[in-house]
Parts: sequence; structure tokens; C-alpha cells
Amino acid sequence: MLVSGLAVSIAAPAQAANTTYYVDSVAGLDSNTGLSQAQPWKSLGKVNATTFGSGDRILLKAGSRWTGQLWPKGSGAAGSPIVIDSYDSGAKPRIDGAGAVADAVRLFNQEYWTIRNIEVTNTVPPTGTPGANLRDLRGIHVSGDNSQTLDGFVIDAVNVHDVTGQVNWIGGDTADNAPGINFKTGWDASKKTGGIVFDTTVPNIAAPPSTPTILNNAVIQNSTIANTSFAGISIKQYTGSDTGAVATGWGSRANAGDTKFKPHTNFVIRNNYITQAGTNYGCNGIYMTDVRGGTIERNIVDRAGTSGIETYFADNVTIQFNEVFGTTQKAGGADSNGIDTDKATTAQVVQYNYIHHNGDGILLCQFAFGDVKVRYNVITSNTRYQIYLHSDAAANANVYNNTIYNDASNYLIYGYGDSLASRYAITNNILYTTRANATLTTSPTITYSRNLYGGAALSVPAGDTGAKVGDPRFVSAPINAPWGTPATGPALAAAHELQVSATSPAVNAGTAVSGNGGRDYAGNPLYNGAADIGAFEQAGGTVPPDVTQHTFDALPTGTLASGTDGLTVSAAGGSVAVIEVPSASDKSVLLTRTTNTGSTSVSQTFATPLVGTVTVEANVMRQSAYVSGNDYFAIPYIRGANGLNAVSLAMTKNTIQAYSGSTLVTVGSYTPGRWYNLRIVISTASQTFDLYLDGALVLDNSTFRNALPGVAQIDFYANSSNYGSVVVDDIRTSVAP
Repeated sequence: MLVSGLAVSIAAPAQAANTTYYVDSVAGLDSNTGLSQAQPWKSLGKVNATTFGSGDRILLKAGSRWTGQLWPKGSGAAGSPIVIDSYDSGAKPRIDGAGAVADAVRLFNQEYWTIRNIEVTNTVPPTGTPGANLRDLRGIHVSGDNSQTLDGFVIDAVNVHDVTGQVNWIGGDTADNAPGINFKTGWDASKKTGGIVFDTTVPNIAAPPSTPTILNNAVIQNSTIANTSFAGISIKQYTGSDTGAVATGWGSRANAGDTKFKPHTNFVIRNNYITQAGTNYGCNGIYMTDVRGGTIERNIVDRAGTSGIETYFADNVTIQFNEVFGTTQKAGGADSNGIDTDKATTAQVVQYNYIHHNGDGILLCQFAFGDVKVRYNVITSNTRYQIYLHSDAAANANVYNNTIYNDASNYLIYGYGDSLASRYAITNNILYTTRANATLTTSPTITYSRNLYGGAALSVPAGDTGAKVGDPRFVSAPINAPWGTPATGPALAAAHELQVSATSPAVNAGTAVSGNGGRDYAGNPLYNGAADIGAFEQAGGTVPPDVTQHTFDALPTGTLASGTDGLTVSAAGGSVAVIEVPSASDKSVLLTRTTNTGSTSVSQTFATPLVGTVTVEANVMRQSAYVSGNDYFAIPYIRGANGLNAVSLAMTKNTIQAYSGSTLVTVGSYTPGRWYNLRIVISTASQTFDLYLDGALVLDNSTFRNALPGVAQIDFYANSSNYGSVVVDDIRTSVAP
């Protein structure tokens, strides 16, 4: 049932603080008290007409739908915010602006609010003319004009989608205007539509107050923002750029110490899935401008337009642990980059990101001035420039310890013209290309030092006297692992395939960099031995030592006795034997189960459980296809000292399955007679594991079935009436602290 709710101009006071109010679009009545699930209110109008206080909760019934605007009044207090949330089970309650209101959910001159577990949309239906339905629209809008610092905003676990916001560009040529797309609109009119927008204004642009309104301490997290334009998330400060306005300078920045610049403060954007795949007008995934003290982390930005993550007029912002892919040009935008530190941005740090399959990987576009560190990122398969140097002379960038794998472009690092007056230090990076003579731009202001150049022929910059040239010896390249999804989060571990072996020329070949962040892309401490080149630092310059390794090649063919090579063997219900497969010099172990007695297993037990990062690897094969009956062979079970399975892998009924938490997931299928390599990387610190099948990441950051303080047993196993056989070879266990 759709119920329109119009904002009421005079808000009535709530009954008391720390009160919970219930709202149900179907069974509610505005004449009810709203104080219990049995007496819920009905309309948005009732909520909007009420002034709430600290500690109050506004609970919207799951499955309810409203058309109109949600704008409750009042403010919370520090430690006692006003909370909008859902109650009961079912779909998130939905607020549909229907294109009839500028903001589907609005807060204005309010503070200390938490909004969670709601669905928001604001769509003008399309017409026969593309773009003609775009308007000045937002999903969730937090704003103000009261010259105060407004504190304490949390937006958590919301679903904002399909907001048909117009596309207004700061500059450009108005001759390029099109329906819904406008150029040269200036700062204040531009880039302020989309899914979630934080901005401020003034009561009268011709006579602005002397003090700005500043938004402070905001968190946007755990949410999905899909197909919203202009932006997924946008943050802006007012500056007075419109015709007839008196300029304040609050939202622009003439130099790093500009005292007129009054940015918003302390913004965190984390754990969100942002996609613009379904709109031709989505032109920024995350647009963080006019912010001092920002963190953008562990987000996926999927097929945005122009820039996946962009900062502009910003200071002290860290962009880390994000996966950005599929960025393209949209709606007149000139760019298509994964991450861009743009105009007048200082103390920017771009680290530990996985940036792939965009137009440009990282764009350094610090017009006017700026400084940025780009370190320990994995950048791969971008179609134009992996790193684009495009800053003005007063900017400088330190680009170090990144792994760049180019298989889609004729350019690795590129810049031109006046942009080459800026200073760029390119140090300790792996620069790998499958395309011969991929461009590495040089100029007197670009310093190449201690990089590794590999793959097809490259022209090594003459100034890099410490260069290494050769095969980096990647673990598995190109990356052949799934991209991140809303369910998995950023697939950061997929990039681990571009780690290098212990014999790589990158190991111990770099130069130490001060203030390096203390860790590499994978979380390894810096440095272990001399500095390595690339995004991954090896432990002491070596791979983790094997705790155990079983190849079976030196064992006699036939029955495998318990205790051999430190293995515990049970042949109950069948047999366990060393066989000459694949060959007499390369043997394996065959577990066969024929009767319902005991268990048939080969296991390794550790008297002192292994802790840290434990890697278990094996090659496995089923010799015949599944026909009927039970058919479950553990390959392996990994247990703690309590005997409970923490990691459970199996070949069963022509599939390979694993438990991710309590959920059984099919990660692949198998062909009889074909070997499969399984690699499980276990973290007892984070209580998660990654699973690789033939080198491809198929489970990322999966939780254990049961807690695992340490790995006590690895067991290849079948019991009960699981008849059949499995072949196991090359069992290897290693551990890193």
C-alpha cells in the first residue's frame, strides 16, 4: 500500500525523549499513539510533523512502502542519537520519492542521527528522450545553513537506488549541453545529485553569513548504492559561485594554507557496494570534496562513470582496501579512472587498493597544487593508462611499491605537456607488460628508481640506475579470480596471485622508504630483510617454510601403514595405498572405501597447533564419475584441537564443495581422471580462510564452520556409506606468523 506523506510546516513536539515510535504503512493509523507495534502510526506526514529528541527511535515496519519524503524533525545528542530503523522481518521499509520531492530522505540543520536498514529511491519515469527525466534529486540528503557545526551522522545498511539526478559539470562548454546534462554550472550547482549527498548552503546567497555550516563526524557504511546519478555518494561545501552570489571561499581552496577554506571534517565511507552499471548518467562512485580528515575504505565501486573514487579540495584523506573496476566515460565526462586525487588535494594516501579493468587505473590530477602517496596497490588490466600523470607544477607525488600488470594497453605510466612540470617519484614498483614497448613517460621531473621492468620488451628509463629487468615470477598471472560482489565485499585477496616467488628478482632489491605505512598489500610487516619491489613483501626474503610436505614418491607401492612419514592412516571400511599415479616416479595415495565400517583416512596431526597464516595445499583427483548413492570425500577436513571441523572441503557427486561459515557452497566441478590443485590460506588471527582452486580464488575471507584457535589436524577422509575412491598427492603445509 502506497501512502503519500507531505512535510508539515509546523512540527509538533514528541511526547518524551528515549521513546520508540512505530510506523506501519498498511496497518497503522495516525490517530494511534505510535508507541507500540499494536498502535503504529501510518503516514510519513505524521512522522515529519513530529520533533524527536535524543535517544528516540523511529521504527518503520519491514515490507512497508511510502511515496513522498521522510523528514523527521529534531536533533539527538552526543552518545544518544535519534535512530531511524526497521522492525519485524521482511524487506527493508521503502521510501520512494517518485521524483516528486528533491530529497526522499532529508535532514536539515539537524545533528546526531542514525539512519539504517531502509530502502530509498527517487525516480522520475523515463520519457522518449534520454536524459529528459533527470532532475535535481537525491536519495538521502544531509544539509544545513545555520552557521553551526552539525555533528554525528551514521548511515548504515541502507539500500539507495535509482535516483535520476541531473548531471551538472563545474566547467566545460555549454554547447555540449544535452537533456539532463549541463556544463559550466560552477561549483555550487554542480555534482550535488545522487544516492547519498552531504552538503551545506546559506539562507541568502546575496548576503551570506560570516560563518559556514560544517558537517562533522559522519559515517556511511555497510550499504548498497545502485544506479544513482550524478554520484553514488557526494560530499560538498558551499562556496558562493552562482550568479548573484557573494563568494565565501569556504568550498574552494587557493593554497594549502587558505584560511577561507572551511571543509567538512571527519568523514568515513566504508564497506559499501556502489554500482552505476545500470545508468548512463552515473559519473562518480564516491566524490569526497571539501573534507579534512577522511577515510574511504573497503568499498567496491563497480562500473562508475568518470571516476570510481575522487577527492577534490580535500586534506588528509586516506583511500585504502577498496576494489574499483569497470569505470567508463559517461554523460560527457572526460575521464574513466579508478581513483583520482584531483584539484588542490593535500596529504592524500592511496594504499592497498585493487584497481582493475577501468579506463585509467590511478589518475594524479592535482591541479593548482597537492601532494599524494600512492603505495602498495595492485593495478591491472586498465585499458588506457595504468597511472596517468596529469598534475600542475606545484604538486608532487610519491608512487612506490605498487604492482602494475598491464595486459590491456600500450601505456604503463603516461603524462604529457605541462603536467610533466609536476614532480613524480616512481620507486620500487613492479612494471610488467604483456605488450611490447608500453609507454613509460620520462621527463626531468619524473624520477624512476629501483623498479622492476618485466614481460615484453620495455624501454627502461635511463635514470633508473638501480633497475631490475626480468621475470617477476608471479605466483599466478594474470589474475584469474572472481571480482568482488555485494555478498563477498572487495576481492582484495584475488590480487595475491601477483605475489612473487622467493627467487624473484624483486626480493630484497628495493630501497627503504621512510613512513611507509608499516605493512604491504597482504598485511606483511615492512621490512623483512631489505625492501622488496612491488606491493608484496616476503618474510625475510623467503617463502614461509614447510611444516610438512608429503609427495609419496619415495615410498614403496602398496599399503600405506599408519605412522609412515608422520601420517596417521585408518583403512577401516576400505584401503589406503601408495599407487604409481601419475607415474612410478611420481606417486600418490589412493583412499578407497567399500563398506560401512569406521573411517578411511590419511591425516596429519600437530601436537602444537599451527597459528598465524597457515597454508594447506594438495592435489586431488577422482578416478571415476559419480553414479549413485552417497559419495562424500573430505579433501581435507581441517580441525582444531577440539576435533571440530573449521574448514570442510569435499569432492562429492561430480562437484567440489566447501563450507563458508555454516553454508555449503559449490565452488567447482570435477572431471574424472583430472588433477585439481586446492590451496587453503587460513588466518587464525582473523578466523577466516581463502580457497583457491587451480590458482583461482573461489572463496574470499570465508568464516570457519567452528572457531579455530590453531590448526591441529588435516584429514583426507570418508566414513559411513560414502563408497568410492579419491587420489591425493603433494600435501604441503606451511605457516607464516
